[in-house]
Amino acid sequence: MVEQSESPVQSQYTLASARWENFRRGVYRFRRNMLSMVGLGILVVIIIVAVIAPIIVPYPGDATGDVHPLDRLQAPSSEHYFGTDKVGRDIFSRVLMGTGLALQVGTVIILLAAGIGVTIGGVGGYFGGWIDDILMRFTDIFLTVPALILAIAITAALGRGIINTMIGIALVWWPGFARLTRSLVLSLREEPFVEAARGLGANHARILFRHILPNAVSPIIVKMSTDFGFAVLTAAALGFIGLGAQPPTPEWGAMINDGRAYFPDEWWVATFPGMAIFLLVFSLNLLGDGLRDVLDPRARR
Repeated sequence: MVEQSESPVQSQYTLASARWENFRRGVYRFRRNMLSMVGLGILVVIIIVAVIAPIIVPYPGDATGDVHPLDRLQAPSSEHYFGTDKVGRDIFSRVLMGTGLALQVGTVIILLAAGIGVTIGGVGGYFGGWIDDILMRFTDIFLTVPALILAIAITAALGRGIINTMIGIALVWWPGFARLTRSLVLSLREEPFVEAARGLGANHARILFRHILPNAVSPIIVKMSTDFGFAVLTAAALGFIGLGAQPPTPEWGAMINDGRAYFPDEWWVATFPGMAIFLLVFSLNLLGDGLRDVLDPRARR
């Protein structure tokens, strides 16, 4: 008796069922990872704070330029939960208002870096040969210089400001994405589904961006989640040395720099912005570990 093959509708249904089952198992593994759930919970709280900060901050003007010289360097109290800085601004209000800026900076940096790196790595891995050699040697040039030093140099050349900081960091962050994407594309470009697409007459761009890269997206997402925290930390470092957001923007790195001269006597000026950076980076690292366990095919049993 000849076994009847599945119809296209049945095949699509089977594929969708398999994907749903993998997703369900991934969510189950993620929920069982207590540290990942803690990271997710902290990150959700930070995002909520960023959204509602303009509504809940007690002194919104302190994030936009107001100064109160008579209230300078007051210790934490019921009136100023995190104390005040050198010009009397409420640190609690400035930390909360800086939350949205930190998330925006990290998001833009990672999206720009991933966009550049995935494109370069994908093209190099797919075409190979001299195209791959040129693109990878170009990537190696960026990898030979420490990322922070190169980011400082690029940002200083572009000029101070948060936009230039994001551009400068993104321009040194993409090589990691390029290397990762190239290795993924090299392992996928000879797969049967790619050969089938070629046989049907699909052009190179369609094969790369519609067939290969979607099957390589999981490791890229994991890298984006883990690198997000480091991007925020690097942006804070540039803000600390004065290359990031300029006063009176409530950028956490610049706020730590403002409190550096008063530490340890007026410890609160630098401590609370530093704690905010720590919580955000900590939560993103925990979340990234959980996503790696869910999305990494080698973690599936």
